[in-house]
Amino acid sequence: MLDETIESITTQMLEYHFPRYDELSAIPLYRDQVLDSLNAYMLPLCTDQSQPPVTAAMINNYVKLKLLAPPVKKKYDRDQQAQLLCILLLKQVFSISEISRLLELQTHTYPFPQAYDYFCVEFETALRDTFSTRSFSGIGQQTHHPTPLSDLVCSAALCVAQKIFTQKFLHLDAEYSIQLEMDACVNG
Repeated sequence: MLDETIESITTQMLEYHFPRYDELSAIPLYRDQVLDSLNAYMLPLCTDQSQPPVTAAMINNYVKLKLLAPPVKKKYDRDQQAQLLCILLLKQVFSISEISRLLELQTHTYPFPQAYDYFCVEFETALRDTFSTRSFSGIGQQTHHPTPLSDLVCSAALCVAQKIFTQKFLHLDAEYSIQLEMDACVNG
């Protein structure tokens, strides 16, 4: 039974598609429409599917915190929908100020639609790599017989390590961070 459940979750995550910029509504949506859309995209990623992943109060809070531009005539455009999707994913690991900095760095370097689509590809790749191989980039090979529990421990360790990596670089001076990105693009 456990193996079947693991197989089902793995299949669902391997097939998961995070919507690209052009797949989001080009027509500005009212908040209730945005909630329906975002919840449909985010629900497969949630463990507790009895609660909606995003609520009106959450969206209002992101606007108050200036993480998201206020709606125009009570409607949210495609950029705002994409920003909300990024925020919903990133808030599981990062603080609001870290998310703000991540979005700022990425959109300072690339046009928003390109930056968003790049994030989508990277997220799907990380999701597929994690769920397909469960090797967690070579860490956690202490046991010769991996189990769901050892996979869980390895995943948690990887998540924390990746968070630390991201936070260390986010706290660098903004110009230095942007310069590193530009150098990597030129030398890449």
